[in-house]
Amino acid sequence: MQGFTLVELLVVIAIIGVLVGLLLPAVQSAREAARRSSCMNNLKQLGLGLQNHHDTKGSFPPVATFGQPGPFPQRASHHTWCTYLLPFMEETSLYDSVDLKLPAWGQPIVGQTVAVLLCPSDGGFREPKQTHGIAVTHYLANGGWHWWEGAVAPGGVLPAGVDYMGAFPGGDALSMRDFKDGTSKTVILAEGNSTGYKPLSDPWMKNGVGVPRLANGEGVFHSAFVFTGMGGRCCESGQYYEVDDSGVKAAWNWFKAGPHAYMPSYINAWGLNSEWPGAGSIHPGLEGCLRADGSVTFVNTDIDYPSWCAMNGLNDKQRTDD
Repeated sequence: MQGFTLVELLVVIAIIGVLVGLLLPAVQSAREAARRSSCMNNLKQLGLGLQNHHDTKGSFPPVATFGQPGPFPQRASHHTWCTYLLPFMEETSLYDSVDLKLPAWGQPIVGQTVAVLLCPSDGGFREPKQTHGIAVTHYLANGGWHWWEGAVAPGGVLPAGVDYMGAFPGGDALSMRDFKDGTSKTVILAEGNSTGYKPLSDPWMKNGVGVPRLANGEGVFHSAFVFTGMGGRCCESGQYYEVDDSGVKAAWNWFKAGPHAYMPSYINAWGLNSEWPGAGSIHPGLEGCLRADGSVTFVNTDIDYPSWCAMNGLNDKQRTDD
């Protein structure tokens, strides 16, 4: 019985190599499709929680409660929208473990991982042990063009004087009647990759000029249950104590040694996939978004910057081509 010659064996190996090379991308694509479906389900659950919160409370939750009631400057609170949403997405026992009259920092919930807040496609920060004991979220609240209420664009790339305020401005809790552009037209949550983006060129009012940060000292994660590393109304105003109740400070990123902690929200002055304050895609070429009516969509990451801002503004009256 005659065996294979060396040439025949090499040909067979080459054919197998080609087949594996053709098959592997298909397998990877199928896996990513499954992860994207799971991510969509997470966003739908968060959307249902937001709708239930609105039905019960008459509004969506604020992005955070920065301070305790009383005169300014107020003592620390820093409980986030993620905490307020817990009883409306079958996490009542975890919510009941929180004392909202005390600062979030120092309470066990700060390090409590909740599966629905984690996208299966994100291979970066997922466990509190990676992020100073702080649980992360991969889904972020839409803060609009900038930190504050009535975030009017300065002109140039965007039309001057247009209000691109988002669904979670400052510390306000909005209701559906505030969404003048329509709840089906306005993003309320969007994905943020867990390590943040860093710009390769000027990221100001631009999309797609960054790359994901490395999960080392340069990483910027979004804390789920404590509002850390903030600017805007919370810290720049001098109205609220720092997260650890140590007094009024303007702390742009908590923990000076990386990875840096940042709040569970994003703004669009630095665009999509450009810099750490903005939203960042997790799925190749796609950004997962939840609209205020509870519907989920995936936006192409090559969307132009004005259209992205219009999707995030609730009263800008600008056309969106998504």
